Amino acid sequence: MPTQRPPAQNHGEPIWLREAERDAKPKAQPLTRERIVRAAMAVADSEGLDAVSIRRIAGELKARPMSLYAHIDSKDDLFELMHDAAAEETLVGDVPADWREALRVLARSNRAAALRHPWLLATRDTGCPVGPASLRRMDESAAAVRGLDADGAVLRALILAVDTFTLGHVMAELSGGIRRRTTEEADTARRAATTEYVQKQIDAGGLPHLAETGFSELLHNDDPEASFERGLDWLLAGAAESLTK
Repeated sequence: MPTQRPPAQNHGEPIWLREAERDAKPKAQPLTRERIVRAAMAVADSEGLDAVSIRRIAGELKARPMSLYAHIDSKDDLFELMHDAAAEETLVGDVPADWREALRVLARSNRAAALRHPWLLATRDTGCPVGPASLRRMDESAAAVRGLDADGAVLRALILAVDTFTLGHVMAELSGGIRRRTTEEADTARRAATTEYVQKQIDAGGLPHLAETGFSELLHNDDPEASFERGLDWLLAGAAESLTK
C-alpha cells in the first residue's frame, strides 16, 4: 500500500511564511561559562549572594546541575568569575592625564558597578583571586597616579584612600543591604521608624548636638550622588594639599 500522508493543515497562508515562523522559533542556547556567570549575577543582583547556588543557576538556565561542572568546579569558582565580570564593568579605557580627574572617573565607575551589584562588596571581602579584569582595573589605577612625584607607598595609599571612601559610601547608600535589597516600601517604613525614634531621643534632651545640627540630614541623604561628589572633592583636595608640601 502506498504510504498515506497526514492530512494537510490549512494555515491560510503561503508555505514560505510558515517555514519562516518555524525558523524564527527560539532555539536552545548552548551552555557556556559566560551564560552561567551572567545568570548568577542576575540572581545575586535581585536576591543577594546567598541565593546563588549551582542548583539554582542550573534551574535558571534550564540545565542539569551536573552540566555546570563542565564549566566550573565549585560555587567558589562561580563567585570568582562573577567578581571579575563585575570588575570589568568598572574599566574606563582611556584614563585622564590629570590625576585628580583620573581618580574621580575611576571612583565614579567603581561606585556605579557596586550599586548595580551590591554583592561585589561581599565577594571583595571573601578574598577572590585577582582575575584578568581586576588586574586591568589595578593597571588603570596605577595609570591614574603615574604623573605624581611620590614614592610607591604614597601612591598606593592614595589609591586605597579613594577606593575605601568610594566603597564605604556605597555601603552607606545601601544601608546594610550588601547581601540583599530591601523593597522601597520596607525601606520607607524603616526610615520612618528610625526618624520617630531619634526625634523622641532629641525631644528628651539627650542629644543636644544632633538637635542643633538637624538629625534628618545626618540620617537621611536625599541626594547620595551629591554627597559622594562632595566627599570625593574633599578627599582629593586634601590629598593635593598634602602632596604639594
